[in-house]
Amino acid sequence: MRRLMIPILTVLIASGLLAGCGTNSVQIKQQNGAMSAALSITDTPPAGVTILAFEINVTGASLQPSDTTKPPFQLLNHPVEVELEELETETRFLNAANAPDGTYSSITLTFANPQLTILNQTGAPITAGSQSCSNGQICEFKPGLNQSSVTVSSAPFPLMLSHANPMGLVLDFNVDSSVQNNLTITPTVTLTATAAHAREVEGGDGENEFEDVEDVEGVVQTVGSNSFVLQSLESGQTSTINVDSNTQFEGFNEVGCAANNFSCLKAGQVVEVEDLHVMTTGAMVAGKIHLDEDVNEDQLKGKVVAVNAAMNQFQIVIHDEEPDVAGVNLGDPVTITINPGAAFSIQTDGLSGNLPAGAMFASVNDLLVGQEVKVRPVMVSAGPPVMVSTDHVALDLSQFTATVAGVSAPNFTVNNLPTLFTSNGITQVQVQTSSATEFEGVSGVSGLAAGNIVSLRGLLFKTAGDPILAAKKVRDRSAVSH
Repeated sequence: MRRLMIPILTVLIASGLLAGCGTNSVQIKQQNGAMSAALSITDTPPAGVTILAFEINVTGASLQPSDTTKPPFQLLNHPVEVELEELETETRFLNAANAPDGTYSSITLTFANPQLTILNQTGAPITAGSQSCSNGQICEFKPGLNQSSVTVSSAPFPLMLSHANPMGLVLDFNVDSSVQNNLTITPTVTLTATAAHAREVEGGDGENEFEDVEDVEGVVQTVGSNSFVLQSLESGQTSTINVDSNTQFEGFNEVGCAANNFSCLKAGQVVEVEDLHVMTTGAMVAGKIHLDEDVNEDQLKGKVVAVNAAMNQFQIVIHDEEPDVAGVNLGDPVTITINPGAAFSIQTDGLSGNLPAGAMFASVNDLLVGQEVKVRPVMVSAGPPVMVSTDHVALDLSQFTATVAGVSAPNFTVNNLPTLFTSNGITQVQVQTSSATEFEGVSGVSGLAAGNIVSLRGLLFKTAGDPILAAKKVRDRSAVSH
Protein backbone atom coordinates (compact mmCIF):
# COMPACT_ATOMS: atom_id res chain seq x y z
CA MET A 1 0.00 0.00 0.00
CA ARG A 2 1.51 3.33 -1.08
CA ARG A 3 0.14 6.47 0.52
CA LEU A 4 0.12 10.14 -0.45
CA MET A 5 -1.78 12.92 1.26
CA ILE A 6 -2.94 16.32 -0.01
CA PRO A 7 -4.36 18.47 2.78
CA ILE A 8 -6.79 20.94 1.22
CA LEU A 9 -7.44 24.34 2.76
CA THR A 10 -10.00 27.07 2.59
CA VAL A 11 -9.35 30.26 0.67
CA LEU A 12 -7.26 32.14 3.24
CA ILE A 13 -5.34 29.18 4.63
CA ALA A 14 -2.12 27.43 3.51
CA SER A 15 -2.06 23.66 3.15
CA GLY A 16 0.24 20.74 2.45
CA LEU A 17 0.48 17.73 0.17
CA LEU A 18 1.91 14.35 1.15
CA ALA A 19 4.00 12.27 -1.22
CA GLY A 20 7.35 10.84 -2.16
CA CYS A 21 10.02 12.23 -4.42
CA GLY A 22 9.18 15.58 -5.99
CA THR A 23 10.87 17.08 -9.03
CA ASN A 24 10.67 20.72 -7.99
CA SER A 25 11.25 22.69 -4.83
CA VAL A 26 8.05 23.45 -2.90
CA GLN A 27 8.13 25.81 0.06
CA ILE A 28 5.59 25.06 2.79
CA LYS A 29 3.78 28.22 3.99
CA GLN A 30 2.48 28.39 7.52
CA GLN A 31 -0.52 30.55 8.34
CA ASN A 32 -3.24 30.53 10.94
CA GLY A 33 -6.34 28.49 10.20
CA ALA A 34 -7.32 24.92 9.42
CA MET A 35 -7.00 22.64 6.43
CA SER A 36 -9.83 20.58 5.05
CA ALA A 37 -8.49 17.44 3.28
CA ALA A 38 -5.56 15.01 2.47
CA LEU A 39 -4.48 12.41 -0.21
CA SER A 40 -2.60 8.96 -0.29
CA ILE A 41 -1.43 6.13 -2.68
CA THR A 42 -1.34 2.29 -2.21
CA ASP A 43 -0.30 -0.76 -4.24
CA THR A 44 0.57 -4.47 -4.44
CA PRO A 45 3.00 -6.04 -6.95
CA PRO A 46 1.62 -8.16 -9.82
CA ALA A 47 2.05 -11.96 -9.57
CA GLY A 48 5.48 -13.20 -10.62
CA VAL A 49 7.01 -9.71 -10.64
CA THR A 50 8.53 -8.01 -7.61
CA ILE A 51 8.42 -4.22 -7.93
CA LEU A 52 11.75 -3.12 -6.46
CA ALA A 53 11.28 0.54 -7.38
CA PHE A 54 8.34 2.35 -8.98
CA GLU A 55 8.56 6.06 -9.71
CA ILE A 56 5.85 8.16 -11.33
CA ASN A 57 5.30 11.90 -11.63
CA VAL A 58 2.07 13.32 -10.24
CA THR A 59 1.79 16.33 -12.54
CA GLY A 60 -1.58 17.65 -11.43
CA ALA A 61 -4.40 17.28 -8.91
CA SER A 62 -7.48 19.45 -9.39
CA LEU A 63 -10.79 19.61 -7.56
CA GLN A 64 -13.92 20.31 -9.62
CA PRO A 65 -16.54 22.42 -7.82
CA SER A 66 -20.10 21.10 -8.00
CA ASP A 67 -20.97 24.51 -9.39
CA THR A 68 -19.68 23.94 -12.92
CA THR A 69 -19.51 27.68 -13.58
CA LYS A 70 -16.52 27.77 -11.23
CA PRO A 71 -13.09 26.70 -12.49
CA PRO A 72 -11.30 23.60 -11.10
CA PHE A 73 -9.04 24.29 -8.14
CA GLN A 74 -5.41 23.20 -8.66
CA LEU A 75 -3.81 21.47 -5.66
CA LEU A 76 -0.36 21.12 -7.22
CA ASN A 77 1.82 23.94 -8.49
CA HIS A 78 4.66 21.64 -9.58
CA PRO A 79 5.01 18.04 -10.78
CA VAL A 80 6.02 15.66 -7.97
CA GLU A 81 7.96 12.43 -8.54
CA VAL A 82 6.69 9.70 -6.20
CA GLU A 83 8.77 6.63 -5.32
CA LEU A 84 5.97 4.17 -4.49
CA GLU A 85 8.12 1.36 -3.12
CA GLU A 86 9.03 3.62 -0.19
CA LEU A 87 5.38 4.18 0.69
CA GLU A 88 4.04 0.68 1.34
CA THR A 89 3.01 1.60 4.87
CA GLU A 90 4.05 5.26 4.97
CA THR A 91 2.73 8.71 4.05
CA ARG A 92 4.68 11.54 2.42
CA PHE A 93 4.27 15.32 2.40
CA LEU A 94 4.06 17.09 -1.01
CA ASN A 95 2.94 20.70 -1.41
CA ALA A 96 0.92 23.74 -0.29
CA ALA A 97 -2.38 25.04 -1.68
CA ASN A 98 -5.43 27.21 -0.93
CA ALA A 99 -8.97 25.97 -1.60
CA PRO A 100 -12.22 27.95 -1.26
CA ASP A 101 -15.03 26.71 0.95
CA GLY A 102 -17.61 24.81 -1.04
CA THR A 103 -18.81 21.49 -2.42
CA TYR A 104 -16.69 19.57 -4.92
CA SER A 105 -17.89 16.85 -7.29
CA SER A 106 -14.63 15.16 -8.32
CA ILE A 107 -10.84 15.20 -8.41
CA THR A 108 -8.70 14.77 -11.53
CA LEU A 109 -5.14 13.48 -11.16
CA THR A 110 -2.57 13.53 -13.95
CA PHE A 111 0.56 11.38 -14.22
CA ALA A 112 3.72 11.21 -16.33
CA ASN A 113 7.11 9.47 -16.72
CA PRO A 114 6.64 6.12 -14.94
CA GLN A 115 9.82 4.13 -14.24
CA LEU A 116 10.02 0.56 -12.94
CA THR A 117 12.77 -1.61 -11.53
CA ILE A 118 11.53 -5.20 -11.36
CA LEU A 119 12.66 -8.71 -10.46
CA ASN A 120 11.24 -11.02 -13.13
CA GLN A 121 10.16 -14.38 -11.67
CA THR A 122 7.37 -15.10 -14.16
CA GLY A 123 9.26 -18.05 -15.68
CA ALA A 124 9.62 -16.32 -19.05
CA PRO A 125 11.17 -13.18 -20.54
CA ILE A 126 9.19 -9.93 -20.25
CA THR A 127 9.26 -7.45 -23.12
CA ALA A 128 8.22 -3.82 -22.88
CA GLY A 129 8.70 -1.86 -26.08
CA SER A 130 12.26 -2.45 -27.23
CA GLN A 131 13.40 -3.65 -23.78
CA SER A 132 13.48 -7.26 -22.63
CA CYS A 133 14.02 -8.76 -19.18
CA SER A 134 15.01 -12.41 -18.80
CA ASN A 135 13.54 -14.60 -16.09
CA GLY A 136 15.40 -14.19 -12.80
CA GLN A 137 16.87 -10.83 -13.78
CA ILE A 138 16.57 -7.35 -12.23
CA CYS A 139 15.70 -4.85 -14.95
CA GLU A 140 14.90 -1.14 -15.26
CA PHE A 141 12.11 -0.01 -17.58
CA LYS A 142 10.57 3.26 -18.72
CA PRO A 143 7.10 1.87 -19.48
CA GLY A 144 4.48 3.61 -21.57
CA LEU A 145 1.59 5.45 -19.92
CA ASN A 146 -1.71 4.36 -21.47
CA GLN A 147 -3.61 7.30 -20.02
CA SER A 148 -2.26 10.37 -18.32
CA SER A 149 -5.28 11.35 -16.19
CA VAL A 150 -7.80 9.75 -13.85
CA THR A 151 -10.97 11.40 -12.56
CA VAL A 152 -12.59 10.16 -9.34
CA SER A 153 -16.21 11.24 -8.89
CA SER A 154 -17.46 8.38 -6.69
CA ALA A 155 -17.38 8.43 -2.86
CA PRO A 156 -16.30 10.49 -0.98
CA PHE A 157 -17.71 12.92 -3.58
CA PRO A 158 -19.68 15.13 -3.45
CA LEU A 159 -17.33 16.55 -0.85
CA MET A 160 -17.85 19.70 1.20
CA LEU A 161 -14.66 21.47 2.24
CA SER A 162 -14.56 23.99 5.05
CA HIS A 163 -11.88 25.36 7.37
CA ALA A 164 -14.27 24.51 10.22
CA ASN A 165 -14.23 20.77 9.37
CA PRO A 166 -10.71 19.67 8.33
CA MET A 167 -10.42 16.26 6.68
CA GLY A 168 -7.93 14.12 4.77
CA LEU A 169 -8.22 12.51 1.34
CA VAL A 170 -6.42 9.17 0.91
CA LEU A 171 -5.65 8.12 -2.66
CA ASP A 172 -5.15 4.38 -3.24
CA PHE A 173 -2.96 3.55 -6.28
CA ASN A 174 -3.53 -0.11 -7.20
CA VAL A 175 -0.43 -1.45 -8.92
CA ASP A 176 -2.02 -4.85 -9.64
CA SER A 177 -4.53 -3.07 -11.87
CA SER A 178 -2.22 -0.28 -13.02
CA VAL A 179 0.72 -2.38 -14.29
CA GLN A 180 -0.37 -4.24 -17.42
CA ASN A 181 1.03 -7.55 -18.72
CA ASN A 182 3.28 -5.65 -21.14
CA LEU A 183 4.45 -3.39 -18.26
CA THR A 184 2.63 -0.34 -19.58
CA ILE A 185 0.85 1.73 -16.93
CA THR A 186 -2.88 2.48 -16.72
CA PRO A 187 -3.28 4.33 -13.40
CA THR A 188 -6.06 2.87 -11.26
CA VAL A 189 -6.97 4.88 -8.17
CA THR A 190 -9.66 5.17 -5.51
CA LEU A 191 -10.24 7.80 -2.85
CA THR A 192 -11.38 7.85 0.77
CA ALA A 193 -11.84 10.70 3.27
CA THR A 194 -10.66 10.88 6.87
CA ALA A 195 -11.16 13.51 9.56
CA ALA A 196 -8.38 15.50 11.20
CA HIS A 197 -7.62 14.45 14.76
CA ALA A 198 -5.99 15.75 17.93
CA ARG A 199 -2.21 15.47 18.08
CA GLU A 200 -1.18 12.72 20.47
CA VAL A 201 1.60 14.11 22.68
CA GLU A 202 2.29 13.84 26.36
CA GLY A 203 0.09 16.33 28.18
CA GLY A 204 -1.69 17.28 24.93
CA ASP A 205 -1.56 20.71 23.31
CA GLY A 206 -5.04 21.09 21.84
CA GLU A 207 -3.74 21.16 18.24
CA ASN A 208 -5.25 19.11 15.41
CA GLU A 209 -3.30 17.23 12.77
CA PHE A 210 -3.99 15.37 9.55
CA GLU A 211 -1.36 12.67 9.73
CA ASP A 212 1.77 11.33 11.39
CA VAL A 213 4.33 10.92 8.61
CA GLU A 214 6.66 8.06 9.51
CA ASP A 215 9.94 9.18 7.91
CA VAL A 216 11.17 12.19 5.94
CA GLU A 217 14.86 12.24 5.00
CA GLY A 218 16.98 15.02 3.58
CA VAL A 219 19.78 17.53 4.00
CA VAL A 220 19.50 20.42 6.45
CA GLN A 221 19.64 23.70 4.51
CA THR A 222 19.28 26.36 7.21
CA VAL A 223 18.66 26.33 10.97
CA GLY A 224 16.43 28.87 12.73
CA SER A 225 15.50 29.35 16.38
CA ASN A 226 12.92 26.54 16.63
CA SER A 227 12.80 25.26 13.06
CA PHE A 228 14.97 24.25 10.12
CA VAL A 229 14.61 23.87 6.37
CA LEU A 230 15.04 20.30 5.09
CA GLN A 231 15.68 19.52 1.42
CA SER A 232 15.48 16.18 -0.33
CA LEU A 233 18.11 16.73 -3.02
CA GLU A 234 16.93 13.72 -4.99
CA SER A 235 13.47 15.34 -5.18
CA GLY A 236 14.41 19.02 -4.85
CA GLN A 237 11.59 19.51 -2.36
CA THR A 238 12.14 21.76 0.66
CA SER A 239 10.09 21.80 3.85
CA THR A 240 10.18 23.87 7.01
CA ILE A 241 10.30 21.53 10.02
CA ASN A 242 9.37 22.85 13.46
CA VAL A 243 10.53 21.45 16.80
CA ASP A 244 8.91 21.75 20.23
CA SER A 245 9.40 20.42 23.76
CA ASN A 246 8.25 16.96 22.66
CA THR A 247 10.83 16.60 19.85
CA GLN A 248 13.52 13.98 20.52
CA PHE A 249 17.04 13.91 19.05
CA GLU A 250 19.30 10.90 18.54
CA GLY A 251 22.60 10.03 16.90
CA PHE A 252 24.16 13.48 17.27
CA ASN A 253 26.32 12.31 20.19
CA GLU A 254 28.09 10.02 17.69
CA VAL A 255 29.60 13.10 15.99
CA GLY A 256 30.66 14.76 19.23
CA CYS A 257 27.52 16.68 20.22
CA ALA A 258 26.81 15.19 23.63
CA ALA A 259 23.80 17.45 24.23
CA ASN A 260 21.82 15.48 21.61
CA ASN A 261 19.35 18.36 21.18
CA PHE A 262 18.42 21.11 18.73
CA SER A 263 21.76 22.86 19.28
CA CYS A 264 23.45 19.93 17.48
CA LEU A 265 21.62 20.57 14.20
CA LYS A 266 23.81 22.03 11.42
CA ALA A 267 23.38 22.94 7.77
CA GLY A 268 24.71 20.13 5.57
CA GLN A 269 23.78 17.26 7.88
CA VAL A 270 21.73 14.34 6.50
CA VAL A 271 18.87 13.70 8.93
CA GLU A 272 15.76 11.56 9.14
CA VAL A 273 12.68 13.16 10.68
CA GLU A 274 10.60 10.44 12.30
CA ASP A 275 7.00 10.81 13.41
CA LEU A 276 6.40 14.08 11.57
CA HIS A 277 3.11 15.73 12.57
CA VAL A 278 1.31 17.50 9.71
CA MET A 279 -0.87 20.05 11.48
CA THR A 280 -4.14 21.50 10.24
CA THR A 281 -2.47 24.93 10.26
CA GLY A 282 -0.04 23.75 7.58
CA ALA A 283 2.86 23.53 10.05
CA MET A 284 5.01 20.40 10.31
CA VAL A 285 6.31 19.41 13.75
CA ALA A 286 9.04 16.78 14.23
CA GLY A 287 8.50 14.02 16.76
CA LYS A 288 12.09 12.77 16.45
CA ILE A 289 15.18 13.83 14.49
CA HIS A 290 17.84 11.19 13.81
CA LEU A 291 21.29 12.09 12.45
CA ASP A 292 22.16 9.82 9.52
CA GLU A 293 25.35 11.46 8.27
CA ASP A 294 27.35 14.49 9.39
CA VAL A 295 28.21 17.52 7.27
CA ASN A 296 29.80 16.70 3.87
CA GLU A 297 28.93 13.00 4.09
CA ASP A 298 26.64 11.20 1.60
CA GLN A 299 24.10 8.42 2.02
CA LEU A 300 22.50 5.82 -0.24
CA LYS A 301 19.39 3.91 0.79
CA GLY A 302 17.96 0.82 -0.85
CA LYS A 303 16.58 -2.70 -0.68
CA VAL A 304 18.99 -5.64 -0.53
CA VAL A 305 18.39 -7.90 -3.54
CA ALA A 306 21.48 -10.16 -3.41
CA VAL A 307 24.30 -11.04 -1.00
CA ASN A 308 27.75 -12.42 -1.86
CA ALA A 309 29.33 -13.01 1.54
CA ALA A 310 32.44 -14.64 0.05
CA MET A 311 33.24 -11.42 -1.83
CA ASN A 312 32.13 -9.17 1.07
CA GLN A 313 29.58 -7.65 -1.31
CA PHE A 314 25.84 -7.18 -1.64
CA GLN A 315 23.50 -5.55 -4.14
CA ILE A 316 20.77 -3.00 -3.48
CA VAL A 317 18.17 -1.20 -5.59
CA ILE A 318 18.37 2.52 -4.81
CA HIS A 319 15.34 4.16 -3.15
CA ASP A 320 16.94 7.38 -1.95
CA GLU A 321 20.20 9.31 -2.08
CA GLU A 322 21.15 12.24 0.14
CA PRO A 323 22.55 14.41 -1.28
CA ASP A 324 22.61 13.70 -5.01
CA VAL A 325 25.41 11.13 -5.54
CA ALA A 326 27.02 11.45 -8.99
CA GLY A 327 26.59 8.32 -11.10
CA VAL A 328 23.72 6.91 -9.01
CA ASN A 329 20.01 7.25 -9.80
CA LEU A 330 16.79 6.12 -8.15
CA GLY A 331 15.92 2.57 -9.20
CA ASP A 332 19.52 1.64 -10.07
CA PRO A 333 20.83 -1.78 -8.99
CA VAL A 334 24.13 -1.02 -7.23
CA THR A 335 26.80 -3.46 -6.05
CA ILE A 336 28.21 -2.52 -2.63
CA THR A 337 31.68 -3.62 -1.50
CA ILE A 338 32.16 -3.49 2.28
CA ASN A 339 35.55 -2.02 3.18
CA PRO A 340 37.68 -3.73 5.87
CA GLY A 341 36.75 -2.41 9.31
CA ALA A 342 33.43 -0.98 8.11
CA ALA A 343 30.95 -0.10 10.85
CA PHE A 344 27.54 -1.79 11.10
CA SER A 345 24.63 -0.26 13.01
CA ILE A 346 20.87 -0.53 13.49
CA GLN A 347 18.59 2.47 13.12
CA THR A 348 16.06 1.33 15.71
CA ASP A 349 13.43 4.03 15.02
CA GLY A 350 11.71 3.61 18.39
CA LEU A 351 12.20 -0.17 18.51
CA SER A 352 15.18 -0.07 20.87
CA GLY A 353 14.54 -2.54 23.68
CA ASN A 354 12.03 -4.43 21.52
CA LEU A 355 14.42 -6.27 19.21
CA PRO A 356 14.45 -10.09 18.94
CA ALA A 357 16.71 -11.87 21.42
CA GLY A 358 20.14 -12.34 19.89
CA ALA A 359 19.34 -10.13 16.87
CA MET A 360 22.59 -9.25 15.08
CA PHE A 361 23.63 -6.84 12.36
CA ALA A 362 27.41 -6.75 12.52
CA SER A 363 28.82 -8.12 9.24
CA VAL A 364 28.03 -9.21 5.70
CA ASN A 365 26.81 -12.51 7.18
CA ASP A 366 23.87 -10.69 8.77
CA LEU A 367 22.65 -9.25 5.47
CA LEU A 368 19.48 -10.70 3.95
CA VAL A 369 17.47 -10.06 0.78
CA GLY A 370 14.50 -7.83 1.56
CA GLN A 371 16.32 -5.77 4.17
CA GLU A 372 16.38 -2.00 3.73
CA VAL A 373 19.80 -0.52 4.42
CA LYS A 374 21.62 2.80 4.36
CA VAL A 375 25.25 2.95 3.25
CA ARG A 376 27.82 5.72 3.30
CA PRO A 377 29.56 5.71 -0.11
CA VAL A 378 33.34 6.08 0.00
CA MET A 379 33.98 5.52 -3.71
CA VAL A 380 31.53 5.34 -6.64
CA SER A 381 32.31 3.80 -10.02
CA ALA A 382 29.70 4.74 -12.61
CA GLY A 383 28.18 1.83 -14.47
CA PRO A 384 26.48 -0.05 -15.60
CA PRO A 385 26.92 -1.82 -13.33
CA VAL A 386 27.30 0.88 -10.65
CA MET A 387 29.89 -0.12 -8.02
CA VAL A 388 30.15 1.51 -4.59
CA SER A 389 32.48 0.89 -1.65
CA THR A 390 31.31 1.72 1.87
CA ASP A 391 32.65 2.11 5.39
CA HIS A 392 29.23 2.15 7.13
CA VAL A 393 26.13 -0.04 6.69
CA ALA A 394 23.00 0.71 8.75
CA LEU A 395 19.95 -1.53 8.97
CA ASP A 396 16.77 0.46 8.33
CA LEU A 397 13.06 -0.39 8.34
CA SER A 398 11.91 -2.78 5.59
CA GLN A 399 8.41 -2.91 4.09
CA PHE A 400 6.56 -5.74 2.39
CA THR A 401 3.09 -7.26 2.03
CA ALA A 402 2.29 -10.87 2.94
CA THR A 403 -0.44 -13.20 4.23
CA VAL A 404 -0.93 -14.14 7.88
CA ALA A 405 -0.13 -17.87 8.23
CA GLY A 406 -0.70 -18.25 11.98
CA VAL A 407 -1.14 -16.19 15.14
CA SER A 408 0.42 -16.77 18.55
CA ALA A 409 -0.02 -13.45 20.37
CA PRO A 410 1.87 -11.20 20.64
CA ASN A 411 3.54 -12.58 17.51
CA PHE A 412 2.44 -14.10 14.20
CA THR A 413 3.90 -15.64 11.04
CA VAL A 414 3.40 -14.62 7.42
CA ASN A 415 3.81 -16.41 4.09
CA ASN A 416 2.89 -15.73 0.45
CA LEU A 417 5.89 -13.42 0.46
CA PRO A 418 7.09 -11.28 -2.47
CA THR A 419 9.08 -13.26 -5.02
CA LEU A 420 12.28 -11.51 -3.93
CA PHE A 421 12.03 -13.63 -0.76
CA THR A 422 10.72 -16.88 -2.24
CA SER A 423 13.26 -16.90 -5.08
CA ASN A 424 15.93 -16.88 -2.37
CA GLY A 425 14.39 -19.77 -0.42
CA ILE A 426 12.54 -17.66 2.17
CA THR A 427 8.93 -18.85 2.44
CA GLN A 428 7.95 -17.60 5.91
CA VAL A 429 8.79 -14.69 8.21
CA GLN A 430 8.20 -14.50 11.97
CA VAL A 431 6.68 -11.15 12.97
CA GLN A 432 7.39 -9.95 16.49
CA THR A 433 5.19 -7.16 17.88
CA SER A 434 5.64 -5.02 20.98
CA SER A 435 4.33 -1.91 22.69
CA ALA A 436 6.19 0.06 19.99
CA THR A 437 4.17 -1.54 17.17
CA GLU A 438 1.52 0.60 15.48
CA PHE A 439 -1.57 -1.19 14.15
CA GLU A 440 -3.70 0.22 11.34
CA GLY A 441 -7.04 -1.30 10.31
CA VAL A 442 -6.89 -3.76 13.21
CA SER A 443 -6.79 -3.26 16.98
CA GLY A 444 -3.85 -5.60 17.55
CA VAL A 445 -2.53 -9.10 16.99
CA SER A 446 -5.69 -10.60 18.51
CA GLY A 447 -7.64 -9.09 15.61
CA LEU A 448 -5.57 -10.92 13.00
CA ALA A 449 -6.42 -14.35 11.59
CA ALA A 450 -4.84 -16.74 9.11
CA GLY A 451 -5.51 -15.51 5.58
CA ASN A 452 -5.44 -11.80 6.40
CA ILE A 453 -3.26 -9.78 4.02
CA VAL A 454 -1.03 -7.34 5.89
CA SER A 455 1.51 -4.70 4.94
CA LEU A 456 4.44 -4.75 7.37
CA ARG A 457 7.17 -2.32 8.31
CA GLY A 458 10.02 -3.11 10.67
CA LEU A 459 13.59 -4.27 11.19
CA LEU A 460 14.25 -7.55 9.37
CA PHE A 461 16.86 -9.88 10.88
CA LYS A 462 18.54 -12.96 9.46
CA THR A 463 18.43 -15.95 11.84
CA ALA A 464 19.30 -19.63 11.73
CA GLY A 465 15.61 -20.34 11.05
CA ASP A 466 12.95 -18.07 9.57
CA PRO A 467 13.85 -14.38 9.35
CA ILE A 468 12.34 -12.28 12.15
CA LEU A 469 10.71 -8.91 11.62
CA ALA A 470 10.59 -6.58 14.66
CA ALA A 471 7.40 -4.79 13.63
CA LYS A 472 7.10 -1.02 13.73
CA LYS A 473 3.79 -1.04 11.84
CA VAL A 474 1.17 -3.65 10.90
CA ARG A 475 -1.45 -2.54 8.39
CA ASP A 476 -4.41 -4.88 7.82
CA ARG A 477 -5.21 -4.47 4.14
CA SER A 478 -8.57 -6.19 4.50
CA ALA A 479 -9.79 -2.93 6.05
CA VAL A 480 -8.64 -0.86 3.04
CA SER A 481 -10.69 -0.43 -0.12
CA HIS A 482 -8.97 -1.23 -3.42
